[in-house]
Amino acid sequence: MIKNDKQVVGALRGLETREWPNGAQVEFRDVDFNLLTFEEQIMVDITTDIMVGPHGAGLMHNIFMPDRAVLIELHIDGSNANQHFHNLARWQGRKYIAKVMKNPIDTNDLTSTISAVIGSMDLNSH
Repeated sequence: MIKNDKQVVGALRGLETREWPNGAQVEFRDVDFNLLTFEEQIMVDITTDIMVGPHGAGLMHNIFMPDRAVLIELHIDGSNANQHFHNLARWQGRKYIAKVMKNPIDTNDLTSTISAVIGSMDLNSH
Protein backbone atom coordinates (compact mmCIF):
# COMPACT_ATOMS: atom_id res chain seq x y z
CA MET A 1 0.00 0.00 0.00
CA ILE A 2 1.16 3.49 -0.79
CA LYS A 3 1.02 5.52 2.43
CA ASN A 4 0.32 8.83 0.68
CA ASP A 5 -1.96 7.57 -2.07
CA LYS A 6 -4.12 10.72 -2.14
CA GLN A 7 -1.06 12.97 -2.58
CA VAL A 8 0.28 10.73 -5.36
CA VAL A 9 -3.06 10.80 -7.18
CA GLY A 10 -3.23 14.59 -6.81
CA ALA A 11 0.31 15.06 -8.12
CA LEU A 12 -0.36 12.82 -11.13
CA ARG A 13 -3.65 14.59 -11.88
CA GLY A 14 -1.61 17.80 -12.01
CA LEU A 15 0.12 16.46 -15.14
CA GLU A 16 -3.18 16.87 -17.01
CA THR A 17 -2.91 20.67 -16.96
CA ARG A 18 0.62 20.92 -18.37
CA GLU A 19 1.41 21.70 -21.97
CA TRP A 20 3.82 19.25 -23.58
CA PRO A 21 6.23 20.12 -26.43
CA ASN A 22 5.24 16.93 -28.27
CA GLY A 23 1.53 17.83 -28.07
CA ALA A 24 0.68 15.10 -25.56
CA GLN A 25 -2.70 15.33 -23.89
CA VAL A 26 -2.59 13.69 -20.48
CA GLU A 27 -5.64 12.03 -18.98
CA PHE A 28 -4.90 10.50 -15.60
CA ARG A 29 -6.95 7.51 -14.47
CA ASP A 30 -6.80 6.05 -10.96
CA VAL A 31 -7.91 2.50 -11.68
CA ASP A 32 -8.72 -0.39 -9.37
CA PHE A 33 -8.95 -3.37 -11.71
CA ASN A 34 -10.77 -5.36 -9.01
CA LEU A 35 -13.80 -3.12 -9.50
CA LEU A 36 -14.01 -3.57 -13.29
CA THR A 37 -15.32 -6.33 -15.51
CA PHE A 38 -12.73 -8.11 -17.62
CA GLU A 39 -13.93 -6.22 -20.70
CA GLU A 40 -13.58 -2.89 -18.86
CA GLN A 41 -10.08 -3.86 -17.73
CA ILE A 42 -9.00 -4.58 -21.30
CA MET A 43 -10.49 -1.27 -22.50
CA VAL A 44 -8.38 0.54 -19.89
CA ASP A 45 -5.29 -1.40 -20.96
CA ILE A 46 -5.60 -0.74 -24.69
CA THR A 47 -6.12 2.98 -24.09
CA THR A 48 -3.19 3.41 -21.67
CA ASP A 49 0.13 4.79 -22.87
CA ILE A 50 1.85 4.89 -19.47
CA MET A 51 1.00 2.47 -16.70
CA VAL A 52 2.40 3.30 -13.27
CA GLY A 53 1.97 1.12 -10.23
CA PRO A 54 3.62 -0.66 -7.36
CA HIS A 55 4.98 -4.15 -7.89
CA GLY A 56 1.98 -6.47 -7.96
CA ALA A 57 -0.29 -8.59 -10.12
CA GLY A 58 -2.10 -5.57 -11.61
CA LEU A 59 0.99 -4.78 -13.68
CA MET A 60 0.25 -7.94 -15.69
CA HIS A 61 -2.16 -5.71 -17.62
CA ASN A 62 0.80 -4.20 -19.46
CA ILE A 63 0.62 -7.05 -21.96
CA PHE A 64 -2.54 -5.51 -23.46
CA MET A 65 -1.19 -1.96 -23.76
CA PRO A 66 -0.36 -0.33 -27.13
CA ASP A 67 3.07 -0.97 -28.62
CA ARG A 68 4.32 2.55 -27.80
CA ALA A 69 3.27 2.21 -24.15
CA VAL A 70 5.60 2.42 -21.16
CA LEU A 71 5.39 0.47 -17.91
CA ILE A 72 6.73 2.16 -14.78
CA GLU A 73 6.98 -0.32 -11.93
CA LEU A 74 7.39 1.15 -8.47
CA HIS A 75 9.63 -0.88 -6.21
CA ILE A 76 8.52 0.44 -2.86
CA ASP A 77 10.60 -0.29 0.24
CA GLY A 78 12.61 -3.09 -1.38
CA SER A 79 9.91 -4.89 -3.39
CA ASN A 80 12.26 -5.63 -6.29
CA ALA A 81 12.96 -9.30 -5.75
CA ASN A 82 11.92 -10.50 -9.20
CA GLN A 83 11.75 -9.36 -12.80
CA HIS A 84 8.30 -10.63 -13.83
CA PHE A 85 6.92 -7.37 -15.16
CA HIS A 86 10.25 -6.23 -16.58
CA ASN A 87 10.35 -9.43 -18.62
CA LEU A 88 6.72 -9.18 -19.76
CA ALA A 89 7.21 -5.60 -20.93
CA ARG A 90 10.46 -6.41 -22.73
CA TRP A 91 8.97 -9.47 -24.40
CA GLN A 92 6.18 -7.24 -25.68
CA GLY A 93 8.80 -4.82 -27.02
CA ARG A 94 7.77 -1.95 -24.81
CA LYS A 95 9.76 0.35 -22.60
CA TYR A 96 10.05 -0.56 -18.93
CA ILE A 97 11.24 1.63 -16.08
CA ALA A 98 11.89 0.37 -12.57
CA LYS A 99 11.62 3.12 -9.98
CA VAL A 100 12.91 2.35 -6.49
CA MET A 101 11.06 4.48 -3.96
CA LYS A 102 10.48 4.78 -0.26
CA ASN A 103 7.03 4.87 1.28
CA PRO A 104 5.54 7.47 1.45
CA ILE A 105 6.22 8.24 -2.21
CA ASP A 106 8.23 11.33 -3.16
CA THR A 107 5.65 12.88 -5.51
CA ASN A 108 8.15 15.29 -7.06
CA ASP A 109 10.47 12.43 -7.98
CA LEU A 110 7.61 10.36 -9.39
CA THR A 111 6.09 13.19 -11.45
CA SER A 112 9.56 14.09 -12.76
CA THR A 113 10.04 10.52 -14.01
CA ILE A 114 6.60 10.41 -15.62
CA SER A 115 7.05 13.88 -17.14
CA ALA A 116 10.24 12.73 -18.82
CA VAL A 117 8.40 9.73 -20.28
CA ILE A 118 5.48 11.85 -21.51
CA GLY A 119 7.83 14.37 -23.10
CA SER A 120 9.79 11.68 -24.92
CA MET A 121 6.81 9.81 -26.38
CA ASP A 122 6.43 9.63 -30.13
CA LEU A 123 2.73 10.28 -30.50
CA ASN A 124 2.72 9.23 -34.15
CA SER A 125 3.66 5.61 -33.44
CA HIS A 126 1.02 3.03 -32.77
